[in-house]
Amino acid sequence: MRVLLKSTKGISALSLFILLFVSGIVGAVFSYLWTVGYYVDIGFRVPQGITTITITNVTFPSEDANYFNVTVLNPTYSEGDASITSIAMISATNDVRLPKFVEPSIPYPLRKGEDITFKCNLNWGEYAGQNLTVAIFVEEGSGGIKSYETKFAKMEITEFAYNTTVTITQFNITVRNWSNFALDISEIRLGIDKIPSDYILVEGQNMTFPINVPENESRVLICNWPLWDAEANSGYLGVINIITVETLQGYNDIHTETFSNPVLLTLSNVTYPQANATRFILRNDPQSPHHVNLSNITISIGNETFKGITCNATGYVLENGFNVTILCEDERLNWDNWRGEQIVIRVYTSQGFLAKIEEFIPSE
Repeated sequence: MRVLLKSTKGISALSLFILLFVSGIVGAVFSYLWTVGYYVDIGFRVPQGITTITITNVTFPSEDANYFNVTVLNPTYSEGDASITSIAMISATNDVRLPKFVEPSIPYPLRKGEDITFKCNLNWGEYAGQNLTVAIFVEEGSGGIKSYETKFAKMEITEFAYNTTVTITQFNITVRNWSNFALDISEIRLGIDKIPSDYILVEGQNMTFPINVPENESRVLICNWPLWDAEANSGYLGVINIITVETLQGYNDIHTETFSNPVLLTLSNVTYPQANATRFILRNDPQSPHHVNLSNITISIGNETFKGITCNATGYVLENGFNVTILCEDERLNWDNWRGEQIVIRVYTSQGFLAKIEEFIPSE
């Protein structure tokens, strides 16, 4: 009976050893098949005798289109360690984009049998909804590629509006969030200029960034920002400008607008018919796009500026291509006290345009 028991223990130990040995081989085979499965799927034979890496996972998070992740494996069958030199994203239309930053940084030494996940800082929002491909490049070895079907999301500028016949200090942007989740506007630019949030109204309310736009909804953004610097005679009018709306989530849009020309106003023929009066001609150039409404006139002499001057043309509608002769009178305008001084006459309009002339008051 004791001999039989000893024999039973011997058989059990041998069986256990064989079982563990076979299990190890089977596990290794399945691990190998899983690793090379990528190559089999795309129809390539498994490379032999060279350093070869494979991409095991790619993710493009829909909640943040400012980055994507890619996991890379240097398989045990690879010839040796790999040096990851660059990472690229390829769109469905074959646009190739390189990340601005990669964490961890590259080149990266990937040891044989090691895997690593790279966070690639690259805005891919304009390609949302496309099948995007990530490519890994290796120094003196074989890289890898893998595709990912991204979810659709979009912030769109559906309308840009301004009306210089009313004002040159405001424009409206209508945006629509086509995504199935909310987006937050983080920045609005006109050309290279950022529009501060305290210059923006939404539904009559002052806003601060970020401005929330719920899923599948639109917002009208009223931007109280000057389109033209009348004093400097420069600005956005008369040229092509790009309007940009950016979101925290990375879904951005741009709109190109050709702005109408500014109104061109000139002053000329300044005379001093009386001791406290001046007369001059205001012209709205024929190339101006529309009329202006005269609202206010000031006269500056030396360091003094006189406002509230009585003029015959206040409220006058001056059409493009026409002139108007303006007479201004004020008790403070005693030319005998200002002979030889520089005078600056400014004519303001309700739209925000300005005409200005500088000259010297005659000595006699």
